[in-house]
Amino acid sequence: HELATIENMGFVSYFLIVWDFIHYAKKRGIPVGPGRGSAAGSLVSYLLGITDLDPIKYGLLFERFLNPGRKSMPDIDIDFCYERRGEVIDYVTQKYGRDNVAQIITFGSMQAKAAIRDVGRAMAVSYADVDRIAKMIPNEIGITIDDAINVEPQLKGLMESDKTARDLLNTAKVLEGLNRHASIHAAGVVISDKPLTEHVPLFKSSDGQVTTAFDMDGISKIGLLKMDFLGLRTLTVIEDSLKLIRQHKGIKIDIDKLPLDDAKTYAMLSQANASGVFQLESGGMRDLLKKMKPSEFEDLIAILALYRPGPMGSGMLEDFTKRKRGENRIIYPHPKLEEVLKATYGIIVYQEQVMQIASVLAGFNMTQADDLRKAMGKKIPAEMAKMRSFFVNGCAKESGISQEEANRLFDLIDYFSGYGFNRSHSAAYALITYRTGYLKANYPVEFMCALLTSERDNTDKVVEYVKETEAMGIKILPPDINSSLARFSVVNDHTIRYGLLAVKNIGSSAIESMVEQREKEGMFTSIFDFCRRVDLRLNNHKVLESLIKSGSMDSFRTHRSQLMAVLDHALDAGTKVQREQQTGQFSFFSMQQEQSGFGGIDEQLPNVPEWPQAQILANEKALLGFYLSGHPLERYQAEIEEFADFTTTSLKNARDGQEARMIGLIQTIKLTTTKKTNERMAIVGLEDMDGAMELVVFPSSYQGMAGYLKEGTVVVVKGKVNFRDGLPKMVAQEMAGIEEVYGLIKTIHVDVSKAGKAGFEKLKERLRRFPGKVPVYLELDTKNYKSVQILVREDLFVTPSEVLMEEIKALVGAKHFRVAI
Repeated sequence: HELATIENMGFVSYFLIVWDFIHYAKKRGIPVGPGRGSAAGSLVSYLLGITDLDPIKYGLLFERFLNPGRKSMPDIDIDFCYERRGEVIDYVTQKYGRDNVAQIITFGSMQAKAAIRDVGRAMAVSYADVDRIAKMIPNEIGITIDDAINVEPQLKGLMESDKTARDLLNTAKVLEGLNRHASIHAAGVVISDKPLTEHVPLFKSSDGQVTTAFDMDGISKIGLLKMDFLGLRTLTVIEDSLKLIRQHKGIKIDIDKLPLDDAKTYAMLSQANASGVFQLESGGMRDLLKKMKPSEFEDLIAILALYRPGPMGSGMLEDFTKRKRGENRIIYPHPKLEEVLKATYGIIVYQEQVMQIASVLAGFNMTQADDLRKAMGKKIPAEMAKMRSFFVNGCAKESGISQEEANRLFDLIDYFSGYGFNRSHSAAYALITYRTGYLKANYPVEFMCALLTSERDNTDKVVEYVKETEAMGIKILPPDINSSLARFSVVNDHTIRYGLLAVKNIGSSAIESMVEQREKEGMFTSIFDFCRRVDLRLNNHKVLESLIKSGSMDSFRTHRSQLMAVLDHALDAGTKVQREQQTGQFSFFSMQQEQSGFGGIDEQLPNVPEWPQAQILANEKALLGFYLSGHPLERYQAEIEEFADFTTTSLKNARDGQEARMIGLIQTIKLTTTKKTNERMAIVGLEDMDGAMELVVFPSSYQGMAGYLKEGTVVVVKGKVNFRDGLPKMVAQEMAGIEEVYGLIKTIHVDVSKAGKAGFEKLKERLRRFPGKVPVYLELDTKNYKSVQILVREDLFVTPSEVLMEEIKALVGAKHFRVAI
């Protein structure tokens, strides 16, 4: 049936072209996705190896993909390994002719900030002034200059008072939204039967790449064959995981033949341990995993289909979850639909179920059923009336259903069709989800190692996955020029070594030079030895500075400050030795240097002190994305223990709406505005020693906190816990700098029940040394009353400080001392 349809619709060549380049990719070991979109519903695609999921087993429908009654191009989008996608495009170009194949152009439009900067350059306005004006535009997607003027008082003031700024902004407004530059579409490739110049103009970029001069929409309108060659990073992670498993465990896993019922995988996902698992990483998804507790592959298909605004907003997702847990009764719209809706507990989740219902109840063939699905999606009144008539008549004829009942069922199907998702796409992507979950659950070290390598250029993701890896009980060793490879590497079942490619400013060629020398002549013994042996054309000053500051040269057992002090000298000495080697001029002295590692007095390190801890940590954060040698908050440990009642870890156990106080370091600030009132607010990334979280600063609190909202500031924040998106956040109500924390104390309470007379006198002496205005209450038991509070005389009121608090704790014990803020 499928073959006949494909042939009659004239798409045989299309399928063979797709098969050809997928076959090439698989033959070359280039990972290919299991399918995406409605193509997974085609048995022909499955048998050709274009898709990986048996459509008969999973109830996927061919007519959802190709409807013979609707002449439109089939759409087979293919996911390839992110790093090797280019090889497949090169193959297609060679096979079908360089004149017949091109990538598709895409146009970048001029957004508000870019328009201001470009116009500023053209008007010769100073860079500092242009930069200051551009930074006043809030960081919001799609914001216009007019929007920014309405919400940003400073910008509005400039428009009114500064003629240069007014001219700049008015000119930028005219250009805003126009196409600014051309680039290559991330996935689109066009293949033609004739040279493309006979169909479409071509565009040559500054680096010599040829693309179509029409964008994706234009290409489709003139009838050219467009295909999407998508790069999916997850496929690279899977492939790298399999290689690591082969290398370190000697186990060869066929990813296409994994059992889909692995209990370990579902147990892990049910606990919401989904970091790095395809499509399940978000806070909302993790919350859903906890509630639903997936136990079979069908659950994963449903989760990917249901986690969308429609089903969540309609209560459909909650009803589905409760039916699965047995809390809500499973009800079928009609007894004949049990088989169709059994997997989704009686709820219509997929577009294919709409089609199957029309077939079961009203006798529609699948082509007619797809027409019904399409009509319900478009909601065209005339088309809907026609389909309703067909459905009602079909129900009477096929199932003996009354007109009233048939209309009720039609309305029900129509309602759910608005939320229905393409099951073929959900099922195909659930397969990738399962594969990543399986690898993480069963081979955690290899999977996390591959995951870290794949995100090496994304500092935020590396930091997130490093924390996740450590939480799994896997140790991450720091980068080291004598141990690290370019990628993250598996040391043993509990340890991963940091990859040098994840250190900023260090390229793959420089690392190849290091590793090659290390394997050939052994470990590097000093910075001078390193500079003599590696290719200094690749390992320049910036590379070595990054290696030193990131701690990658700590194996020399010297201060980083010492290495930086001799860096220029080491580079000069290394350059001289390499130049002599190239010209064949070997001096007796240089031969001695090569043999000893240290070349005598010239290579001694100066006696300089190590950098301050704050500087060391700042360098590590800049180059690695996280702190390696400690944490900036360590010096505030006493304040954290005294004043913070939650950390980012313990906040997960708080109640929604509970008041909380935390101490943390401001990492990021995103200024935005409320949609209704256009008032300024902020989303703040706060980090403590346990992890990171989000603070929401609403307009009512923003003005009072604005002075503290600077990156790198350590603050005390008080607010209410919010679990709306599944992960804990805090709605900030009060904020102060860490240096003000002692000034927040309202009262001090000291339990002196066991202090004795001598203790009383010592306490009085300590209070007198710190005179101030904060009341001190003594707590003790008397014969008649338990826990009496006595307020000391006003001349014993104090000015709180770390020293005072530590002295009182030393006197009475930490558990007998508390403060109230």
